Amino acid sequence: MRRPDNIAFGVNDPLPPRLALGLALQQLAFLGALMVIPDIYARASGLPEPGGFLNIASATLLVSALVIVLQVRALRYLGAGYYYPLQSTGAVLPGMYLVASLPGSGLDAVFGMVWVVGLTQIGFSFLILRMRNIFTTEVSGVAVMLIGLGLGALGLQQMFGTSAYSQPLSGASLLAGALALATMVGCNVWAKGLLKLLAPLAGLLMGMALSLLLGLLPEQVQAWQALPWLRLPQLPAFGWRFEAGAIVPYAVTGFALALTSMGTQTIVQRSADADWVRPHLRPLARGVRAEGVAHLFAALVNGLPLAASGGAVSLAAASGSASRYLGYWTAALLLLAALVPKLIGAWLLLPAPVMGALLLYLATFTTLSGLQLIASRMLDNRRVLAVGLGLVVGTGMSVIQPAIQKLWPALAYVALSGLAAGVCVTVLMSSVFRLGIRQGTRKRFVLASTTLDDITEFLESQGRLWGARHEPVRRAELVGWQVVEALTSHHLVAGPLSEIEVETGFDEYIFTLIVRYRGGLLPLAKQPPSAEELMASTEAELQMAGYLVSQSAHSARASSNADGLCTLRLTFEN
Repeated sequence: MRRPDNIAFGVNDPLPPRLALGLALQQLAFLGALMVIPDIYARASGLPEPGGFLNIASATLLVSALVIVLQVRALRYLGAGYYYPLQSTGAVLPGMYLVASLPGSGLDAVFGMVWVVGLTQIGFSFLILRMRNIFTTEVSGVAVMLIGLGLGALGLQQMFGTSAYSQPLSGASLLAGALALATMVGCNVWAKGLLKLLAPLAGLLMGMALSLLLGLLPEQVQAWQALPWLRLPQLPAFGWRFEAGAIVPYAVTGFALALTSMGTQTIVQRSADADWVRPHLRPLARGVRAEGVAHLFAALVNGLPLAASGGAVSLAAASGSASRYLGYWTAALLLLAALVPKLIGAWLLLPAPVMGALLLYLATFTTLSGLQLIASRMLDNRRVLAVGLGLVVGTGMSVIQPAIQKLWPALAYVALSGLAAGVCVTVLMSSVFRLGIRQGTRKRFVLASTTLDDITEFLESQGRLWGARHEPVRRAELVGWQVVEALTSHHLVAGPLSEIEVETGFDEYIFTLIVRYRGGLLPLAKQPPSAEELMASTEAELQMAGYLVSQSAHSARASSNADGLCTLRLTFEN
């Protein structure tokens, strides 16, 4: 794994304590800002204040701390080995409200049935390794791009007071958000050292300071002053109970959160590895499984379901850190916050426009990462349609959600995730368009009339059809032409027409090029000939041609049978 230029600390690099604390506080500010979700649910459920909210918040923070440790610790079958936290999300509220409305249902069922979310994720994790041909790079790109666009949309809603979680817009609050965003951008572009790494935290502090100076938070400050410093939460606060009617909505939620996790982990993997080309499915599966285990614990302590935080991951990457050791610092602060109501209440002080500024800042990095993933593949019209429809549906779910609710109210929870909808549409369309497409294609070429353009056109058309990356197809084109030139110049192909058969294959990971002909075998030398040998013998020239071919492919193998049929098999990793 090669560290990207914009990352100062790689996955396994320890962090200096002062920097680690600053980055962890920065993460805490972001993760805790959506602590408004437990507050909203507590108020909507009519729970007594502040005890009801504090119990839910503490339980949720404990679960968040646990899952971070599981992820960065990376046991054999559990944990991704990367830093990616979970946080509260309003996406789970429709399903929870639906369960609460069922006859005879109560909060014990609403929270206790979170175990269904966990079991769904655990079950789904064992299917991921079978999804190499489904969860392609362009699907990953759609997921990452939808996460970025979702962050941007939420950021604009927070900035302009149109979100359910934001305060009404005022000129003063918008000014605070603008100052926060300007500080983040300025520190990222022009600052150096620690200030550059902590640009988001600097922006949050500036926005918060201006909000307090302008007197925008009198009620929030008063509520914060009334909270105790230390409180042992009552866990579980509501108990748990099986409710058959809750299985479907919670299973749908678990599936949506698993897809969110896959998209978020793609961001993590790509930001940590300069040579990344496709999702690594084994750590991805372990990461989803760790989330499932955490949700089993959430059911036990009555915590809210959590979603993988693409924003927190983007925040870490924008700060130049991919270190998994950041997870231990962040988990420790989350654990501390679970026992200190003052810290929980401090998150509710953060003005919505200031948080919106941070979301907009992070959305730029995430959205462009998704766009780069999509653009890295050779896309024909089929794949363009699959990607485009996925993006349109994913970004437009909020528009069609009222129609879904009107058509069938029980399906309201299905619309909880634009990400899940967009990814499902892309996967479905890609699978449908893949029907009838052969995984291997053959074509015959007459050497005397074959040009580089002929080889290029054939291989590029297959690359676009299969959605291969540009780089391996380009290498296959060059190597294929090297083979044609070697066979032609050294008269290795027998027969009056001097024909060769070129076969291509693709399995999402490997682009394969097979050349068949009758004649002499092209020697795939492991060592190049010396300059003296090249000057003295044409055989050395053939040896050099074979050496260049073998070195240009990830693997090369030449064989022949008793009938004189020669086969040259070259593979190029995708």
